[in-house]
Amino acid sequence: MAARTGRVRLQFWRWALAPRTTWQARRLAADFGPGMDARTAWVMARLKRHPDEFPLAMKHLNDEEDAG
Repeated sequence: MAARTGRVRLQFWRWALAPRTTWQARRLAADFGPGMDARTAWVMARLKRHPDEFPLAMKHLNDEEDAG
C-alpha cells in the first residue's frame, strides 16, 4: 500500500513509522522535481536529521536497487 503524492509514491509503513521524515521527503521530492524518486528523497531527508545512519541508509539503497 502506498500514499500517492503527485509523482512520488511513499509507502504507508514509512508514513506510520517516521511521519516527520516522510513529510520532509515529500517536500524534498516536490522541490527537486520529477528526477527524484521517493526512496532517494526519503533517505536524504532521514540523513539530514540522523547523519549517523549513513551506513544503514547506503545499505538500504543498495539492497533495494539489487532487488529491483
